[in-house]
Amino acid sequence: MHKQPGNEKCHLNNIVENIKLNPAVKKYYIELAVELIKSNRPDQAIKAFYKANSLEEDYVTLYNIGSLYYKKNDFKNAILALEKSKLLNSKFYMTFLLTGICYGRLNNFRAAESNFINVIMTDPENVTALTALAILYHNQGKNEDSRKILGRLSGSQVKSVKKIKNEILLQSESNPLSGIDLKNNSSRFSEFNNFIKSVPVSILTDKYGTIEEKISRLEKNPDKTRDNLISLSLCHLFSGNTDSAIDYLIEAGSKLAV
Repeated sequence: MHKQPGNEKCHLNNIVENIKLNPAVKKYYIELAVELIKSNRPDQAIKAFYKANSLEEDYVTLYNIGSLYYKKNDFKNAILALEKSKLLNSKFYMTFLLTGICYGRLNNFRAAESNFINVIMTDPENVTALTALAILYHNQGKNEDSRKILGRLSGSQVKSVKKIKNEILLQSESNPLSGIDLKNNSSRFSEFNNFIKSVPVSILTDKYGTIEEKISRLEKNPDKTRDNLISLSLCHLFSGNTDSAIDYLIEAGSKLAV
């Protein structure tokens, strides 16, 4: 059931009142930011996230700030927030992924490549990072590198790679740069730019604290229901711990079977 406009305004007023009564409580500023995003007020949401982060720094809040700047096409400020987020948690691959996309939008392909490689080091099967790298290498004329990356993707996973696969197969092994216009830089990287522009960027709207805090609460909960296990799996996935994410997902599946 969707909230009515009047209810949303009332909810927003309640959050503002909570902030007035508890100006040093971080979670209220995060709740305010989330509500401001819903009402399409990104500039005010950024201010609310910054206030929350000033009370206690955390990588998710900084990631959200970077995401909002990205949605405003302010890639430089997005990168500033994302680089701070990376310092707080170097295993949260979503920050590296978005940083790579931002650098790509600024045509800094070397920095984009570095961040996508970091994503794959944490999440080896990340389709977005693998596809971005495959297209980037192809646009640079690095067909062998592109071929290796494409070998880790199926054509059905990402439509963008099908054309590249065909082009690489058709190009001569002795002339790997054939068919690529190295003089025209804008057309050379058009496939890469088109792909990264198509990647959806989401805000993490968990109002119950950082992912680590939520994992801690869920793991301490003796009631290991299927929903709790799925939540734990998702939290570990977001934090970059894919092994634990898979373990909890299998455990959740076993409860369904019973």
